[in-house]
Amino acid sequence: MKKKIVAILIAAIVCALPAWALDLKPGLYAITTKAEMQGLGMEMPATTMEQCITEQDPVPQAPEAQGCEIKDMNMSGNTVTYTMVCTQQGMTMESTGKTTYHGDSFDGETMMKMDGASGGMVMNTVIQGRRIGECQ
Repeated sequence: MKKKIVAILIAAIVCALPAWALDLKPGLYAITTKAEMQGLGMEMPATTMEQCITEQDPVPQAPEAQGCEIKDMNMSGNTVTYTMVCTQQGMTMESTGKTTYHGDSFDGETMMKMDGASGGMVMNTVIQGRRIGECQ
């Protein structure tokens, strides 16, 4: 019985290790994104938004990202990698991203593939964030 309890505790600790390893100070972050449509050479203007970032929700997302679901998320060291699928207005978009945390700041990138009416476009985005306070 003791061996079973010890095994369960070890498994729980191992599963929790990635969250402990992430160098993330939870709070409200100012996030700046700069996007480019691949193949068109068209850069979008940089945009800034605010988002509460926590260990449980470490993936930066635009407020309009409704209908989106994170399908896969992995943490290794200070980096979170993820796949997110969004379905909006009959169009499916799949993003793969990587965000690396540095205590109270982060940087990352995403690649979004859009199907449907957009004809299979790809958008690359560079993301930078810095903590500006506590979550509201």
